[in-house]
Amino acid sequence: MYSILKTQGVLPLVTQINIETAQIVLQSAADAGIKIIEFAARATDAKEVFSQMIHFKKANNLEVKIAVGSILSVQDAETFHQLGADCIVCPHTDPEIGNYCFKNNIYWIPGAATLNEILHANKLGAEIVKLFPADKIGGPGYVKAIRAPFPNLKIMPTGGVTLEESNLKSWFKSGVVCVGIGSNLFTKEMMLDLSYEQSLKAFQNLIEVVKKTRN
Repeated sequence: MYSILKTQGVLPLVTQINIETAQIVLQSAADAGIKIIEFAARATDAKEVFSQMIHFKKANNLEVKIAVGSILSVQDAETFHQLGADCIVCPHTDPEIGNYCFKNNIYWIPGAATLNEILHANKLGAEIVKLFPADKIGGPGYVKAIRAPFPNLKIMPTGGVTLEESNLKSWFKSGVVCVGIGSNLFTKEMMLDLSYEQSLKAFQNLIEVVKKTRN
């Protein structure tokens, strides 16, 4: 999973979508060459939508891994793992969730804000740590500062990551493994009536701008 995220350079996130939109996102992501996306399970029907996403993915032989985010409890981690999640993403670091993921061989990306929290997540076994909310706790400058004494930190900033070249370039220059991007990729307005063509173009543009800003 680490190599996929490092190569792709970005973890696109979608949330609070119906199954029709979810199918459009999955198909267009696969067609654009996206290898992993994150589905944030925040809505009341998240389990039902995710279950249908897995069914659609298998029925159409789509080579897209699905991480499930906004996981707050070990119970939800277990539920989504059993439904077919490839990765569990949290806004915080919960040892119980981490322990469940390691026991069941599912990739775990916990969230952290401070250097001590990041190091704690690493000690619990996390390889990549989600820095959240990245823009509110210092941005790229903060990442560069904490990586100075700990250059091996593998960080994925989420929150405040945009599609602007200057923004992405500053994050990658700070040494992050990949970035997480959600509302700046698909706005709420776009999600209300998302077409396959719109979604495909968004993913293609995302791949292009990430590749350009990393070089």
